[in-house]
Amino acid sequence: MKRRKLDKISILVATAIIAVGCSGDKTPKPQEKVAQVAPVAAPVSAGITLANLKSSGVNTVGLKGAKSYKQGSAIQFIVNTMGKAGYLYIIYLDNKGNTGLLYPNANSPLTELSGEYLFPRDFGNMNIRATKDCADCPEESTTVYALLSKEPITDIKNITKEQLTGFVGKKGSQSKGLKMTSSGPRVNNSNLDVGRLEFLVK
Repeated sequence: MKRRKLDKISILVATAIIAVGCSGDKTPKPQEKVAQVAPVAAPVSAGITLANLKSSGVNTVGLKGAKSYKQGSAIQFIVNTMGKAGYLYIIYLDNKGNTGLLYPNANSPLTELSGEYLFPRDFGNMNIRATKDCADCPEESTTVYALLSKEPITDIKNITKEQLTGFVGKKGSQSKGLKMTSSGPRVNNSNLDVGRLEFLVK
């Protein structure tokens, strides 16, 4: 009796091992086809550097806003890409020649844009207030630039005052602020449009 039970148990265990071994075999048979995964194509261009940008001239991107602010008041202005599409960057230049990137930012990442927008509402809605560094001066100049590039600018965080003024031309510049009156003829093979707005903080 005990021997019969042991024989039955042995047969069951052997059957279970064979069943598991057969179902665990995932080797494709010769007539089966294995799906091939196509490699993902790398992007053609990761972007462009500041040195390779050619400007079409100042005011080819529209910037409208107040010409003066009281210290501590909120700053806002309209950016209009003038029917063109591209990657927009908003940069300020203070009276000391320091630059700062207002857009893109942590609240509003870089994306291709076209149309009319209100800053800061449409660019992360940051709280931007007018300030001046000089305590004894009646007013201080700040300039905001909008750069619209056909490709993402890879080194935009390193932009300098010299590069900004080079994009719009230096004709008519003054020691206080950056009053540009002309940027020369429009460049036909440009890949950058520029807007400029200068305002005073009183």
